[in-house]
This record gives sequence, structure tokens and C-alpha cells, in this order.
Amino acid sequence: MAYIEKTAFEDRNNTTFDPMSNITGIFQNASSKDEKCSAGFLCVQNGNTPCEGYTGVNNEMAFYMKAAAASDLVGAPIFACDTHEVNEITDDVTGQTYKVGCNTLGIPAPAGRPVTYKRIVFDGLRRYRFGEGNLSAAIGSNKFFTVAAGLLVPAAAAPTANGTPYFKLAGNGSFIEGNRNGFGYYDVVACTAVSSVAAAG
Repeated sequence: MAYIEKTAFEDRNNTTFDPMSNITGIFQNASSKDEKCSAGFLCVQNGNTPCEGYTGVNNEMAFYMKAAAASDLVGAPIFACDTHEVNEITDDVTGQTYKVGCNTLGIPAPAGRPVTYKRIVFDGLRRYRFGEGNLSAAIGSNKFFTVAAGLLVPAAAAPTANGTPYFKLAGNGSFIEGNRNGFGYYDVVACTAVSSVAAAG
């Protein structure tokens, strides 16, 4: 994918005792080609990666990742590309990958490189912070977000179909990195729709 400006992701929860919340992934496009992945881009698993140095053996703990689509929302775990602790960047001209030590906010995952993907827990309690570039359109007066093509889609109301995950706006502001004011962020709570029929049952 082309790099999306002003994307970022932060887990605002204490996940010290949740070791299964992070997985290793390599992002691929719809043609199964390795591509860079913007921070906070929402993805689903798309099969295991092979074990390096072995033929015909898959790594059970690493996955190819693809953009989360609306059809993936019910039943498939959704992950966000979490480059917050990853300090590598690829020069698109030379193809070289470099370690960087500052201004790491919102850097994308280099193509073909395994990075961390954070599982989003849609329990109505967990909070996550996304950059303004992670929205598919301007938020306007909307307070809810659905997911399509890996991005947050602003919506006027929460979905009503039972089991559909969505995000609810919890606040917004500007990232501060070092001594500079970065770009805007949106804090959201990950929720799951419960239909009135299911709730009554």
C-alpha cells in the first residue's frame, strides 16, 4: 500500500498480563505481494508465514496479514499494525532499511518485514488511539466508527447487527513527540453491537 500520512496507533490499556494480544505479521496486498503497512492499519490474518530456512514448514506463530474489510467484521479477529515500538524505516528510492532513533511516531512497517500486530478487544472497555490518517473521511459530527479497507469509517450511529464490532469516540487531541506538536489523534472504545432481540434473550 502507499504510505498513509498521519497514521499512528497506541494501545491505551494495561496488557502486561495479556501475552496473547500481540502476534507477528507481514502485510500483503490483495495479490499476496509484500507491502509496507501504515501504523494502526486494521488487518485480519491470512495464513501462516513459512519458517525461514525450511522448505514446506509454516511458522505457527507468524501470519500474513491483509486489510480488514467489512465482510471480516463478524467472526474474524481484527488486529492493528503496531509500529509504536518498531524503529525501522525503508528508503523507497534505494530499498535500504534503516534503524531510526527519533521521530518514530506513525512510521510504517517496511514491506516484507515482520512486525507486531495488536489484537483489538471489542469488549466495550478497551481504549485505543489512532492517528487522524487512520480515518477514511473527516469525522464531522460523527461519534462512531465502523471498519472498511483497513480504516476507521465515521458513522452517525453504532451498527445494530448482533456481534458487529465498532468503535465509539472517547476523545481527541494532538500527539506530542519530543518537543513538537504532532498530528491529531482520536481515542476510541472498541465495542460490539448487541441487538435488542439478543439482549432480551
